[in-house]
Amino acid sequence: MIAGKQDACAHNNALWCDAVLKAAGAKTEFLSGFWIAREKSLPLYPNIVTYSGKPGADLNAALASLPKETAVKDSYGNLDLGPMGFKKLFSGTWLFRPPQSSKKPPLQSDWHKAKHPEALKKWLAGWNSNESLHSVFSPKLLDLGAIDFASVAKDETIRAGAVFNRGPKLDGKEVVGLSNLFCRRSWRYSAMHDLLEPFAQMPVCTYETDDELLPVYHQLGFEDCGQLAVWLKA
Repeated sequence: MIAGKQDACAHNNALWCDAVLKAAGAKTEFLSGFWIAREKSLPLYPNIVTYSGKPGADLNAALASLPKETAVKDSYGNLDLGPMGFKKLFSGTWLFRPPQSSKKPPLQSDWHKAKHPEALKKWLAGWNSNESLHSVFSPKLLDLGAIDFASVAKDETIRAGAVFNRGPKLDGKEVVGLSNLFCRRSWRYSAMHDLLEPFAQMPVCTYETDDELLPVYHQLGFEDCGQLAVWLKA
């Protein structure tokens, strides 16, 4: 059962990480209060995500079993993993936006969803100039109905993009997670406004590691709902 906004954020993020790692060939599992991926690690993605403020006792064994240079997302910012050989990489703020409308708005002509591998390649080029990271997102993810690789394009040029993934439900409404946002920093408000428009009738969650950008989210209707931390096994 999803008890609150931070729980919904954490669970949504675990679902997204599960999809990415599973598509890459990892063996994944949801255990008592945390998710884990085994036998495969990816740049930028953790191998453990907690989705309860009090994960089960088997978390310690799972942490000990992780190979070096793998990451853990502490979705509640309440774990001290230093004594277990981890170093904290960064902290962040969970953000949650309640539904903004009861009706789904018409889709903008410049809002696009990548539906085939070639479209995904164009999205990846806009997302990150480091081509070695493009293999993180398997084309298999395009077959999952709960995931959208979305972009806003003008004259066939991608100006901004993000990933949206669905689940779980909170108060009867399916939560949508926003991640991997890319755009010019000065254009963030407009980019997020346009990218989020198709999801006006749904609750949306995300997180931000740069406190200076939090006012932009607040202007778009997001509210802070907790802290998280990411640790790396040294």
